[in-house]
Amino acid sequence: MKMKWISTIKEIGTSAISEKDRTVILFGQTANDELRKVSVIQEFDDEEAAQGIVLKKGDTITIDGQTLIISAVGSMAISNLRALGHVSLFFADKLPKKPMSNAVYLELDGKDPVPTFRIDDEIVYEHL
Repeated sequence: MKMKWISTIKEIGTSAISEKDRTVILFGQTANDELRKVSVIQEFDDEEAAQGIVLKKGDTITIDGQTLIISAVGSMAISNLRALGHVSLFFADKLPKKPMSNAVYLELDGKDPVPTFRIDDEIVYEHL
């Protein structure tokens, strides 16, 4: 059964996006000031439904109209996403030897730019 969760970007920290660093840290509204500086703050449209979020390899996340396939989900990523709205998105064409536990890895050729994050844009998580 296909399932979908949608969050809206509420805030983008001053150090959240870097051209060379192909990682974006997402956090929910409870993030403290230090975390807000380095994170993209998201709010799920339905916080209750987001408690049931499920993501696995082969599922997708759509950002800025670009749908990316998940290549790996860290062991802590889903529980952190449910509890804190937190996950680190890694945009990469290969997985590291030791994937981070709080990360979701998205397939993106190293030559392709990371999607653009804008306030009020949606992030769509889809379990296929």
